[in-house]
Amino acid sequence: MTWEPKVTVLIPCRDGEKTLPATIRSLLGQTVTTFVAVADDASIDNTPKILEELSNTQRVRFVRYPKREPRDYARVPVLLNMLLAIVPSARFYMISGDDSIYPPVYLEKLIALMQNDGVDLASGYHDAGNFKHLSFPSGSGRLVTATLFKRITPFPNSIGWESWVIYKTQILGRKVAIYPVRYEHKRKYSVGSTRTFGYSAYVNGVPFIFTFFRVMKSLVTGIHSPINAMAILLGHLEFIFRNVEKLDTALFVRNMDWWRMKQFIAKNSRFI
Repeated sequence: MTWEPKVTVLIPCRDGEKTLPATIRSLLGQTVTTFVAVADDASIDNTPKILEELSNTQRVRFVRYPKREPRDYARVPVLLNMLLAIVPSARFYMISGDDSIYPPVYLEKLIALMQNDGVDLASGYHDAGNFKHLSFPSGSGRLVTATLFKRITPFPNSIGWESWVIYKTQILGRKVAIYPVRYEHKRKYSVGSTRTFGYSAYVNGVPFIFTFFRVMKSLVTGIHSPINAMAILLGHLEFIFRNVEKLDTALFVRNMDWWRMKQFIAKNSRFI
C-alpha cells in the first residue's frame, strides 16, 4: 500500500448485511483519511458479497473466518488478530462493531481531544442518556494511538479481551477517556451478550462484590433491566464455579479493593 491513512479501522462482523454497509460508509466519510478492514465471521447472509464489492476500493479489505461456528464473543479477538496482517500502518487504530454509525467529525473530534489531553485510548458514547455513568470507553468506537496499539496487540484470545485492553492500558501508565462525542449503535444487547460482562469481569480479576455493586447501580440508573442485571451476576458466578483461567490483568485488579478501584478509574479517565 502506497499511502498511510490517519486511522485504520478494524471491524469483526457476523451476518451484517443490514448494518455493515452503513457502518463502512460512515467510516469512509470521516473528515480524516481512513482505511477499513473487516473480519467476516463466516457469515451466511449477503455480507461476503457486500465485502467483495466494497473491497474494490483501495480503502477497504476483508478476511474470512474459515468455518461457521456457534456465536461466541471470545472469537472477536481472534477475528481482530486476523486483520493485523492485512491492515496498513496508521497514526491511530479504531475498533468498531458492524452496527455503529459515526458522524463525519467523530474521529477528528476524538483525535483533537486525545492529543490535547495526552490520552492514548478513548471513545465517544452511544447511550441516549447521560454518558457520564460510563466507567470505561465504549467497546465500539474505541480509538487507540499507534504507540499503544503496538503494545496491546495481538489481543488475548479471551472473552475478557475488551476490558483487558482498558486495564492493560492503565497498567502501562497510559490514560483512557470517554468524551461527549456521540455515535449510533443499532443493535440492542441481548441477555446472552450481557452475560459476557460477568465473564469478562471474572477473567480480569474483578472481585464479585464489585460486579454486584456495579449491577445494583445499573438497576437504579436504569442502564440494565433486571433480567440483564441478573445475567451479568450469573455470568460472573458461573466462571467462579468453573474456575476459568484468568488474564494477566487479574493480579493488578485483584490487589485493589472496590473503593481503590473506583478511585483509580476516576483518576485515569476523563469525564466532561
